[in-house]
Amino acid sequence: MRFVIIATGSWGDVRPNVVLAHALQQAGASVVVVAAEVFRSWVEQRGVPFAGLSVNIQAMLDAQSDSNLLQMMRSLQKLTQATVHMGKEIADGIQAGDVVLLSEGMLPLLNGALENCRVRSIHINLQPWVPTGEFIGMAPAKPAWLPAPEASYNRWVGGMVRRSQWGVMGRNGNRLRTEYLGLPSQTWARHRAALDATPSLLLVSPHVLPRPADWLPHHRVTGYIFEDEPAWEPPHDLLTFLANGSRPVYIGFGSMRERNSQAATQLLLTAARQAGTRAIILSGWAEIGASDLPDNVFLLDYAPHSWLFPRRAAVVHHGGAGTTAAGLRAGVPSIIVPVLSDQPFWGRRLHDLGVGVEPLPRSALTADKLASAITEVVSNQTIQAKAAALGVHIRSEDGLSNAVSAIQECLG
Repeated sequence: MRFVIIATGSWGDVRPNVVLAHALQQAGASVVVVAAEVFRSWVEQRGVPFAGLSVNIQAMLDAQSDSNLLQMMRSLQKLTQATVHMGKEIADGIQAGDVVLLSEGMLPLLNGALENCRVRSIHINLQPWVPTGEFIGMAPAKPAWLPAPEASYNRWVGGMVRRSQWGVMGRNGNRLRTEYLGLPSQTWARHRAALDATPSLLLVSPHVLPRPADWLPHHRVTGYIFEDEPAWEPPHDLLTFLANGSRPVYIGFGSMRERNSQAATQLLLTAARQAGTRAIILSGWAEIGASDLPDNVFLLDYAPHSWLFPRRAAVVHHGGAGTTAAGLRAGVPSIIVPVLSDQPFWGRRLHDLGVGVEPLPRSALTADKLASAITEVVSNQTIQAKAAALGVHIRSEDGLSNAVSAIQECLG
């Protein structure tokens, strides 16, 4: 059987999909991963065939997070053109497969490609797209003044999230259908029916998000999929820093861009100083850093989360699905500074689980707020104990084997 795995996001999206691809190969399947060209070398080094997309992942993220309304509109116009072009590239790649694994969020763009090639599909989700009455998903929590029952509100808002995604991506998908594939336009009703009929796997620990009772049988929660790098060797200066004091706090925002990296650097340094903690700051795509860092701060280019996070007192991050999972697995508390997409959801969820403080939105972040949050998670024994206990549960799971088995069962 030939699988095509579509991973159109950043590192947090690509890593688990590549690990899944390798496991499917081990089970005897033929697999190709479709992702941005920038990931080619990393994927192919892991023995997984790769098909590159010309999409600029950083530009797509910037377009969604730009605070200047006019600039955002211009960026989104360019993003629309790039998205349609990406859809054409993916449509060409899908022809090589029997089964396509993709995020539900990509279905509005790619429904025509799946239909045209007559391939089966399974949704591989890193965030909860499927509506449920048991939690809110990727939308604001129910306002206290709203008299509606919480379960009804959750299901309604979950449906509206899907509807909104269709409104944004469906237009691009219909351009792809009519202009490139020669198919009639898709309607929301048919798209919604396809969503309900398609099997989906949520790659999240059931200890973090238990499977809702109101989901259909082919909607499953399988557990996290992690990508470890056992051959990675830490640099000497990092080991020296770790050995010369108390456990530091990790601060990093992954693929999120900072408009003013110098100001962001000063905010983080001030927060660390006010909290009286040592810190490891990831430069990342935000290009955070300075040449004159104090002795209590180490600037990091890269280290695997699986190696780094268990050596931290806490992790401060943007709330991406992959970074959130790594922090939970390590058993350390999180302070989530969300910017967009599913990040606010993970911030709320970790706070509800008692393994982190309330999320601190990046748009309103101050050094005082961050310092206070760091002090809280480092000193609060209840938060520390709950994070450690949850980490034990997650480390005992085998989300990868569960996902492979679920895919095989879905395909009969």
